[in-house]
Amino acid sequence: MKCIPLSSYSPDTLESLLSGIPFYKDLMFNDPAQMEVLKQHSNVYEPGPNEVVIEKGAQDKVFYFLLSGQLIVYPDGRKARKALNYLSAGQALGVLALLCKAPRTATLVADPASGRVQLFGTDFTPFGELTDFSQIGLGTKLTLWRMVVHNTRWKLNVYRMQNPEHPLALELQGVETFSGEKGSLEELQSLDRQAHRLTDLMQRWNDMLASGR
Repeated sequence: MKCIPLSSYSPDTLESLLSGIPFYKDLMFNDPAQMEVLKQHSNVYEPGPNEVVIEKGAQDKVFYFLLSGQLIVYPDGRKARKALNYLSAGQALGVLALLCKAPRTATLVADPASGRVQLFGTDFTPFGELTDFSQIGLGTKLTLWRMVVHNTRWKLNVYRMQNPEHPLALELQGVETFSGEKGSLEELQSLDRQAHRLTDLMQRWNDMLASGR
């Protein structure tokens, strides 16, 4: 993929690019110092038509948000098979695997029919271990973990509604939810446990979809 450093953009252009991404928009307005840390570890990426953005089974350090265009999701990692679904602008890519230190769960390919594809990618390295707040604060981590858990649970609930008798549907209902003090370390730890459970479910469900089950 073509990598474009953020220094190539004026502040106004960069703000416009990120205005559709709630995670970064929130940081820009509420914690600009934290946003500056993340910008130091970020770039804009432009894949060519049909270029693989994320490969199933790969382990990487970058998570992305789709700025423009569309990506095709292949659950079995082989482009010759039927697509699972499509991702549109604003959606996050690859964050769940990084939170859980797991391989990527699907292959994502730039859709040649969608025009120019642009992504904003951030290196996850500054996030460190779960309770390391030396570079990335608790508030920023909570925002990211909440987003990932909410989005993943929503995707799995879509699967469940499409196939309520699926053998993994009951397991999804058993994933914990947090009812303690919002904004606490305990909430972050709960979200992290949820992310791990949901990652396992997503991987298994995608594998079953890929095999026609």
